[in-house]
Amino acid sequence: MLKGPHMGQRRLGLDRIQVAATLRRMREEAGLSRDEAAAALDCTAAKISNLELGRTGVKTLELEKLLDLYDASGDEREALIETARAARGRRPRTPHGSLLPLRFRRAYDLETQARAVMFYSPEVIPGVLQTENYLSALLSYNGVLGHAEIERRLSLWQRRRKVLTAGSPPVYHCILGEAALYKNVGGPAVMWEQLTSLVECMREAPTAAVQILPLASGPHGFMGMTTTILRFDPPAPDVLHNDIPERDPLTDKPSEVKAALRYFGMLQDHALDQDESLSRIMEVAEEHRKQADDA
Repeated sequence: MLKGPHMGQRRLGLDRIQVAATLRRMREEAGLSRDEAAAALDCTAAKISNLELGRTGVKTLELEKLLDLYDASGDEREALIETARAARGRRPRTPHGSLLPLRFRRAYDLETQARAVMFYSPEVIPGVLQTENYLSALLSYNGVLGHAEIERRLSLWQRRRKVLTAGSPPVYHCILGEAALYKNVGGPAVMWEQLTSLVECMREAPTAAVQILPLASGPHGFMGMTTTILRFDPPAPDVLHNDIPERDPLTDKPSEVKAALRYFGMLQDHALDQDESLSRIMEVAEEHRKQADDA
């Protein structure tokens, strides 16, 4: 008898924190302070803070006033209003549950609210750890994205990157497949820059940890996918993000999140420790540097 309401509460928690994270991002993009947003609602800055942390839900009229203030676009405005309604239990989510037009922007919004972010990436350096040249090479390799779209994503990356140096940054723990060190993204010079940047991050960012999973480590629960686990302060639920095409990548289903945490723990045991990982990254970076010099 208790299963239905409990799951409903967790579903509402995920919707609410998505709305909260997006409102915060919109306000910051608009260059407005919490005091300025509070003036639009004739409320206190503390209330805006509570809305942006998902502690309280936003009413429809309040949301529309904030969206006007932030000059939100049509598609994004409609998606956010729909998700806010879902958070209040008034209407079910759409089949794919897309909060924003671009999935990477949605993930960015959630990252800014999380207290801990756990990555597993087999072939690609995760976004928050990427250099601009590395990301640019990823975005332009097949010629599908136009210049304007690439510039928009690079602009978002610049804001996303700042999460690691924020006043109270979340804990970032990345398990990176060894193959990612050798992927020739942008050429040897770009790879050398990227791996050197990764080394600097490991040394200078106190909340960032990177472990390398050797090629010979064997099968594991995350094979064939890129996975992110986002952990939030209660009552917001922890969220699992699996990068799977044609599916809503986000879920807060307790059994799936619990299984992902177990798999992540097993990968930690099989991966190189921090010092060993640092040495391995430096070795491969030097290989890329030599290739760049010989080119």
